[in-house]
Amino acid sequence: MTTFIIPHCVSGFRSQATSLSKLSELEAPLRPKRKKVWVDYFVQFRRIVVIFVVLPITFTLYIFTYLGDVRSECKSFKQRQGEHDENEWDTKKVGQVCTARKSWIAVRMRNLDYKHACHFEVDLSAFRNVLDVDKERMIARVEPLVNMGQINRVTVPMNLSLAVVAELDDLTVGGLITSYGIEGSSHIYGLFSDTVVAYEIVLAYGRLVRATKDNEYYDLFYAIPWSQGTLGLLVAAEIKLIPIKEYMRVTYKPV
Repeated sequence: MTTFIIPHCVSGFRSQATSLSKLSELEAPLRPKRKKVWVDYFVQFRRIVVIFVVLPITFTLYIFTYLGDVRSECKSFKQRQGEHDENEWDTKKVGQVCTARKSWIAVRMRNLDYKHACHFEVDLSAFRNVLDVDKERMIARVEPLVNMGQINRVTVPMNLSLAVVAELDDLTVGGLITSYGIEGSSHIYGLFSDTVVAYEIVLAYGRLVRATKDNEYYDLFYAIPWSQGTLGLLVAAEIKLIPIKEYMRVTYKPV
């Protein structure tokens, strides 16, 4: 009987070779490397696209929006109310109705493909005025496309402010009411829709109604928040105001 003695170094070398072969199998790609397409180059050079394309377009749109807000602020409350009353609803049209606002403008995650199935769209782009600020009742009457920055520029010089002010200036009153508007002061005043005292709604058959919690349209008043615009077209809202001061004192108490 012949006995072979394998040196320890040889057996160790074989075990290492086996381990390396297994490791190489694990590191091998699971699928072959695909060829680059135009999207890959777009992602790779996205900085150039953002700096020289996206930013100029965004800046231009912002300037046009800001100039529109300034133009509205230069008008008197009486003139704004007159323009608001001039907007008419065509009751002869029938079928599904929706706003003409484009999906790329809306700040929301909702799929807006349903607009393609509507029979006609209503253009509410002109409804972007602060109609009135009643200092006695502490109420601001505004149109749905008025944004937070626009309201602040009107009310803050009067030492007034909305009870719930969303932190983004571009968020509109209509969006905060018909969806979910919340901010840091909501732990005191509730949601944005909780600070609204009246809605002016155009119903599906063309009638303009004013809904409050005390009149005959009280059920509509409580149904409008979170309704996503499915119950009618919001054309104005009356929102509570609170007094503010130019400065405030904050005391820090460590816990």
